Formats: sequence, C-alpha cells, structure tokens
Amino acid sequence: MDRIDLQIEVPAVTPADLALPAPVEGTKEAAARVLVARKAQLERGFLNAQLPTDVLDHVAEPDRAGQNLLNQAAQSMGLTARSYHRVLRVARTIADLEGEEAVRRHHIAEALSCRRGSGRAMPDVGSLRETIS
Repeated sequence: MDRIDLQIEVPAVTPADLALPAPVEGTKEAAARVLVARKAQLERGFLNAQLPTDVLDHVAEPDRAGQNLLNQAAQSMGLTARSYHRVLRVARTIADLEGEEAVRRHHIAEALSCRRGSGRAMPDVGSLRETIS
C-alpha cells in the first residue's frame, strides 16, 4: 500500500446529495488551477511525482507544525520511508494547487487523510483540521 499515493473512500451519491447546489468550482476552474500548479512545478525543474528525494526534502519541507504532525503520523501509522516521501509529494501538490509557496500543517493533514486505506492507526486528521482552521 505504500506505493499508492491516494487511498480515498468515495461513498455513493444519495438523492439528498443530488439536491445540493452545484459546486462553486467547476471543471474548467479546477483545470486552470492544475495548469498553474504544473507550471510552478516545472519552474522548480520537475513535476512533483518526478522530484528526486533530496530535492523533495528541500521544496516540500513542511513548517514546524507540519513536520511534527508528519513525525507523529509516521510513528502511529508505521509509515515506510517511501510512504513518508509520498505524503510529502502529495502535500507539496496540495500546496501548489492552493498557490502556496510553503508546505504547511494543513497540507500534511490533507495528504495524510488521503492514506486512510492503509489499515493502520492514524492521528485524528478531522479534529486536526478544526484545530488548524
């Protein structure tokens, strides 16, 4: 499982979901954000998926709170070195999609929330998001 970056459970759409208003961001807007993020990545010399580990450690270095969360998760989830770096890659991509220069705690929290399929204990990322906000 440490070779899979995103492990997200997607529940079935309910009739109540169908009655909700359309999302604010549509496909065109999301595609535009992706293009901007890819441009930022290419300006660094590599797409995030292709970053050598030594470069990744530099461009995806989280803030202190993010590093603390990642360390806690590495312990509680039993992250391998590969998983640890994959979390950093996803967090860097999330930051890029938000137009952020730095990887922050909430980027790490979101990246960790995408690893739920691992079957291992994980810090309560939901409550962490509330704390961060």
